Parts: sequence; structure tokens; C-alpha cells
Amino acid sequence: MAEQDQYDTEFVLHSVGDRLRIAREAAGLSRADIAARTKIAERHLTAIEEDRFEDLASSTYAVGFARAYARTVGLDEADIARQVRSVL
Repeated sequence: MAEQDQYDTEFVLHSVGDRLRIAREAAGLSRADIAARTKIAERHLTAIEEDRFEDLASSTYAVGFARAYARTVGLDEADIARQVRSVL
């Protein structure tokens, strides 16, 4: 249990992009894998992982793409959406 608490604490300290990238890597997936599953261009996934939400067309796309990414890697998409909105 203490190990899970440590993991949760460290996970919360990361940015949205870091959380998504860490979950993707933990699942053994590449950005190309995520792009294929979500139909989101890799350049957009890179922007999300680097927390460059302003590079996306609009805040609606930023939130929607981040939600789809979160769903694909098994993260709570509502939590990720809240974090993206707070960054925007």
C-alpha cells in the first residue's frame, strides 16, 4: 500500500503531458500507437505531452484530444480534462 501511495503522490506532481506520457510508456505504447488508436495526429500528441496546448486549434480540441489520450492509456479522462482546463 505504501508503494502505491508513493506512486500516486509522484504521479500527481507531474504536469498533464507528463502524466499522459508516463502512462503511455508504462503501457509499452509509442505515440504512433496512440495516434492509430485515437486518430489524433502525432504532432498533436507531442504538443499535449509537452503541455503546449496553445499549439492545438482551440481549447475544445485540447480538452477533447487529452480526454481521448487519457482514455486510451487508462487514466481518468475527467481528471485529465479538468487539469487541461486549469492550464488553459
